[in-house]
Amino acid sequence: ERMIFGPLFKTGFLIESFMRRENWFGADVLLMTSASSKTAMGLASVAKHRSPHVRRIGLTSAGNVAFVEQTGLYDEVVAYDAIGTLPVCPAVVVDFAGNAAVLGAVHRHYGDALGYSCMVGATHIDARGQGGAADLPGPAPTLFFAPDHAVAAVKELGPDRFGQAVAESWHAFLDDLGHTVRIERHQGLAAARDHFAAMVRGEVDPAVGIVIEP
Repeated sequence: ERMIFGPLFKTGFLIESFMRRENWFGADVLLMTSASSKTAMGLASVAKHRSPHVRRIGLTSAGNVAFVEQTGLYDEVVAYDAIGTLPVCPAVVVDFAGNAAVLGAVHRHYGDALGYSCMVGATHIDARGQGGAADLPGPAPTLFFAPDHAVAAVKELGPDRFGQAVAESWHAFLDDLGHTVRIERHQGLAAARDHFAAMVRGEVDPAVGIVIEP
């Protein structure tokens, strides 16, 4: 679990820490794209325990809705094509997908009710820059740079308390995760190449964590 989730979980922890320092920009709802991704799951878990007053909505592809619901990390799971059905209320969005059309749909639906738009990743590699991200209503999307936020979090808590907070949240995440993700082990460079290519094509089951050994 640490190999697969560790670094990604820490990014999720830092996003929640940043949002909480900013009082969640007045939001009642946290929207997360690519909700099946490891970083989104980490953020959802940390927010669940440290900011329970904020409703967590996971946005994902129709094919991944059942898996994301199964994690139990989100208050609600919505397919991308149903974003327009969500009630408009004060919200923030954290974009892990990097899909300009999806982020554009969120901005156009929520408009000025969107308090902050945070860009983190690009799980939708084939959809980066495909229209919809320019001249968006609401706040301009802002790139999340984890090292800067790590410095701010350590300054706020001190090194010892920061380390303790990360450890407590990590163990809570593992408890939340349970057996939702199955670990598969493979060997050799050929396996690494094949699984990496499958991941880029979006063909990897989100319920599987892949470990490549020499």
